[in-house]
Amino acid sequence: MPKDKTTPTSITVSLILDKDQVAVLQRAFPNGDDKKTASAIVHLAATEFIELLAGKRRYTSLTNQYIEWVDKIYSAALPDTEFTYRQISDGFSFPPGTAAYIARVLRDRQYTSLQTRAKEQLRLKLLKELAAYDNLPAERKPSLKMRNLRLTAREYALLQMIVDDLILGGEPLEIPDVTSRSRELVFVSVPVDFIKPIVSKLSEV
Repeated sequence: MPKDKTTPTSITVSLILDKDQVAVLQRAFPNGDDKKTASAIVHLAATEFIELLAGKRRYTSLTNQYIEWVDKIYSAALPDTEFTYRQISDGFSFPPGTAAYIARVLRDRQYTSLQTRAKEQLRLKLLKELAAYDNLPAERKPSLKMRNLRLTAREYALLQMIVDDLILGGEPLEIPDVTSRSRELVFVSVPVDFIKPIVSKLSEV
């Protein structure tokens, strides 16, 4: 029988990732800091398997396991980021059908918090553009009334909803022009005179 051991408060463990492992992390998190990302993922993996050994972690199916793992990966390495098919498929190497399903399930979970975040981020971006315009020299203002915004798809959908409500309410606004878009971002041009009524309406949503 092994002798009883005193359980230490904590243990410090060093781990070396090889070149191929680092390359996988860089592909999955191209905008992250390599060391911070590696530390977050290693800690997540250690916690997951220790909880498995302790009998605290059991999944009802492989799909359920994938969903929970992707959720935890986002929390550890991509906090406050919306779940996207492209990230889960291209970054995490899931098959397209599985990636689409996981993204849909996790987006449904985070809908409320993301809506709140989109509202706040849209408000801050609008106010930033308004402040930048107000700080311009008077002679430059006439030529720079159109302000360019880089929005997530959720922020743009919220902007559209707000503008529609204002137009229906009689405000002399026009739908902002989309200058370009990608799968996850929308670039729009908004007249500076529209910003204050949009921000005011945002507070009512």
